[in-house]
Amino acid sequence: MDDAKNEEEPTKVSEQLAEIFDIAKLKFEINEIIEDYKLQHRSLEMTVLKQPVTLDDETITFQLNGEIQEGIFQKIKPDILQILRRKLNNYSIHIDAVIKEEEENNGKRKLYTSTDKLNYLLEKSPALADLKRRFGLETDF
Repeated sequence: MDDAKNEEEPTKVSEQLAEIFDIAKLKFEINEIIEDYKLQHRSLEMTVLKQPVTLDDETITFQLNGEIQEGIFQKIKPDILQILRRKLNNYSIHIDAVIKEEEENNGKRKLYTSTDKLNYLLEKSPALADLKRRFGLETDF
């Protein structure tokens, strides 16, 4: 009979360490962290935490805009994970990040480099290729 009690106790401990939470509670706690970072003038970290977040079971995924944000995320990840585990009372959660490509309204990627911009314009107006060739224009400057 004592064995049955001993078997139940680890389950109770596990349940206490894995409190169920939803996306609303998660976002509330993330906003609390953002407020703390605001007081500490940690604007780069705030920007990362303000990105869209998804919740799949106990995996929290931040949708970042690029490699710079990913670098910042990797630096703050241990602290954020510790804070969220404590605040959500769930020590089996994991956090991750994915880089999402920003898209324009028409579904195409944003044009960042001059080469990307030129290629886009060449698609719209092939006559630009002739101008580029005639005047010896370079896109890398």
